[in-house]
Amino acid sequence: MSELNKPRTLELRRPDAVSSPYESEYNTDVVVVGAGFAGLNAAAAAKEKGVDVLVIDKGKPGYSGLSPWPSSFRWFDPDRDNADAFRAAMMRGGDYISNLHWYDMWINESKSVYERLTKWGILSQYPGAREAGDYFEREDFVGYRETFDNFDRHKKWIKVLNDYEIPYLEHTMVVDVIVENNKLSGVMAFHVPSGQIIRINAKSVVLATGGGSYKPTGYPVGSDTFDGEYIAYNLGLPIAGKEFEDFHNTSSQGPGNVFLDNHWQYLENIWLCGGDVTNENKNKYADNKGNIMVMGRVKKAVYGINSGDGSEIQDVAGADFTRRGASRCYEEDPDEVRSGKKSTPVAASVLAGAATGMCCHLTSGVFCGMYDSEGKTEIAGLYVAGDGIHATAPSGAAYPCGVGFTSCFTSIDGYHAGGAAGEFSKGVKLSKASDDYIEKMTKEILEPTTRDKGFDANWARDVLHSIMAPYWVSTVKSEATLEAALTQVKYMSEHVIPNLCAPTSHDLRLCIEMKHKVLSAQLKLSAALFRKESRGNTYREDYPYRDDSNFLCYVVIKKDSNGQMQIEKEPIPEEWTGDLNQAYDKRYGYYFPKEPQAKGFTPVEGFKKGGR
Repeated sequence: MSELNKPRTLELRRPDAVSSPYESEYNTDVVVVGAGFAGLNAAAAAKEKGVDVLVIDKGKPGYSGLSPWPSSFRWFDPDRDNADAFRAAMMRGGDYISNLHWYDMWINESKSVYERLTKWGILSQYPGAREAGDYFEREDFVGYRETFDNFDRHKKWIKVLNDYEIPYLEHTMVVDVIVENNKLSGVMAFHVPSGQIIRINAKSVVLATGGGSYKPTGYPVGSDTFDGEYIAYNLGLPIAGKEFEDFHNTSSQGPGNVFLDNHWQYLENIWLCGGDVTNENKNKYADNKGNIMVMGRVKKAVYGINSGDGSEIQDVAGADFTRRGASRCYEEDPDEVRSGKKSTPVAASVLAGAATGMCCHLTSGVFCGMYDSEGKTEIAGLYVAGDGIHATAPSGAAYPCGVGFTSCFTSIDGYHAGGAAGEFSKGVKLSKASDDYIEKMTKEILEPTTRDKGFDANWARDVLHSIMAPYWVSTVKSEATLEAALTQVKYMSEHVIPNLCAPTSHDLRLCIEMKHKVLSAQLKLSAALFRKESRGNTYREDYPYRDDSNFLCYVVIKKDSNGQMQIEKEPIPEEWTGDLNQAYDKRYGYYFPKEPQAKGFTPVEGFKKGGR
């Protein structure tokens, strides 16, 4: 075990005696914040540059954030896949605001990522629960896990770090990036179990902190709380993509039961996908994804869901290949491993709101430019990578690329950011911020612990969730509902957040996270108000149509020198916007409720209540 990971006992005021990190100050070349798919690849790439790397995770590498939960992995095989067909599907399915520069990077590099993760053991294939015996019938989760323990991908994260000789801190929350006099010199953090403040002096930083939600119900994102987004925004960096909601559903019969929808998904394979998009089906493929992932949610919010006893089971393995992500070559070629998603059946998820506040995969986060290739920010030495923190937006306004794209793409993104950070570190000297600056940052971190009375972070979380969760805020938006929600969120920002109190170090984490969540809600509502149209995963009831003349753009929010929120448009390059002369009803493959009436065309036969 690395010296960095050896615990020692500290006697602290809160609590009295706990295990804490070996040191309270560290020096390194590159610090990677977050150890998911993006963070792990970033750490490996930086280490391959020959520099020292330290990884910090708020939970435990391999077990925190969204990385334990993907059920599939999609890569592009140049020998079997059609790049032009997939590109066309991405443009159409992403409502023509997909970043095709990052798509091209996925085309060129995703197979090498598949090979790297396979070598690490993360993509090892083994029998599913219903193929390996009667584990599924008996709901024997423990027995199944123990039988296939050597395949458990969650353990592989730490093995990779150890193999690369990369030390790591776990259960440690990074609260801010140290930037004094416009010069980056590391990060400030605290060890959640003990409350010990930790200072990491570094030449470069990779934020791979993930996205977030306000209060997870049916989807397991409890440790994702917009930490990196908050840090970046307050450093003056531009944030994009906040208006595009995530599409994950929960079960109507148990909307708060994460285990109900995700138990086997956590235990089984990451199923290998791809090869299912062709020239013949590219438009239908994109349209089907839009109907499932966009209109399916909108229609249920507008018209309600079918009543029932909650016994419906979703068996993805029996679904059509366009739903499952299986290669068309799979049944004909014994060497084709992309069999598609075959997870053991689970209860059907039919109700939007599994993780309120989560943004559409890959679209939201720090905007580094249309042709950025490494997550390089405006602050020298600071890089971003991964879902929810780097606004790469290869999938645009929706998620048209099918199952398994995110886990592969964030690995590419992380590898680029980590390599760039490692290269940057070789050309600069390690510097340290002044003691006065560090003292000021420490005081700000600990401020909630100094209050004898105030608000509890758990209560504040529930209040924020109650503001943001209603479908008329999260799914079917309008000027009136968004303004009403924003008024309440601003009140929380001004009156609740400054008065949160933390009697323990765990409460301190919750208080800091609530500060992040409230800012995220303000960004999200402001972006949705600014985008006066419907596109992909944002539906405006008062603007129920795509407005290509004004909103083929990203909505970018930035904090100005006076601390005020500024919102601007970042136009999409013309070569990515498709044929603007094409008839509207042919250009788009599904329609929002009231969209045909607003645009003056008659929907094709079969159009019913918002989709076709």
